[in-house]
Amino acid sequence: MPVKTLSPERLKRFHDMVDDYPNKRSMLMMTLRLVEEEFGCINDEAMEIAADLCGVTPAHVQGMVTFYTHFKRSAHGKHRFMVCATLMCALDGNTDQALKQIESKLGLKPGQRTQDGLFSCEKVECLADCDKPPVVQKDFEHFCSMKGKALDDYIESLLKLENKTSAEYQNSSGVEMDLRISVLPSHYNFEGETESGARQFDDKDPYFKPGEAPRTTSVPPPLLTPLTAPVADGVNMNGAQHG
Repeated sequence: MPVKTLSPERLKRFHDMVDDYPNKRSMLMMTLRLVEEEFGCINDEAMEIAADLCGVTPAHVQGMVTFYTHFKRSAHGKHRFMVCATLMCALDGNTDQALKQIESKLGLKPGQRTQDGLFSCEKVECLADCDKPPVVQKDFEHFCSMKGKALDDYIESLLKLENKTSAEYQNSSGVEMDLRISVLPSHYNFEGETESGARQFDDKDPYFKPGEAPRTTSVPPPLLTPLTAPVADGVNMNGAQHG
C-alpha cells in the first residue's frame, strides 16, 4: 500500500528546514508538527509519512509520539483541553476548580472526549507557568490563571464558534479516550523480512540491509574472574596474569 505524502506547501517547509538540522532523523519532531497540521492529529498515516520523510522506521516515530504527550492523537477532541495537575497548580484547589468548570460546561471528566468529538479534557504535567495557576492549554493556545469567569467565557466562545451551547452537553456523558498506540501497519515490512514479519538473527536492525548487520548469536568469551583478569604489576603498569 503506497504511503501518501504532505501537501506541496508543507513539503516545501520540510525541505526549507533540512539545512537547520544535522540529519533528517533529527528533524522528526518538527516533521511530526507538519503532519499534525496536515491531518489535524497524528494518526497511523501521519506517522508513516513522518517515518518516510525522516528515514526512520514507523516504530521509531511511534516511540516519539507516545513519549511526548503534546502531540494530538486521533482519540482527542477537536478542541483539546490540557489542565496542569502538578503541585503548584494543584495547590489551593486550582486544578480541581478548572476541571470542575470544564465538566460543568462540557460534561467532561479528565480522560474523556465529548460524544460529538468536538472537545476533550486531560490532566497533564507541568505547563511551565507555576506562578500563575491554574495553567490550561487548548491545543496551541496557552493560558494562565485560567479559572472563574476567564475560563467560562473562553469555553463559551468555543461553543459559539461550533454553534453549540453548554446545555447540549449537560445530559450526555463523555467517552473514555483510548490513547494506546496502534500496532505497526500490517503492510509495512523491513527489507529482509517475510510477510509474517520474521527476521533472520543477523538482520534484526532495520537500518542495515540483509547480511550487513553484525551477528547477534556469537558466543561471548568467558567472564573474567580474579584469577584470569589482567592486573597492573605496580612498577611498569603492564598487565599480568595471576597463576
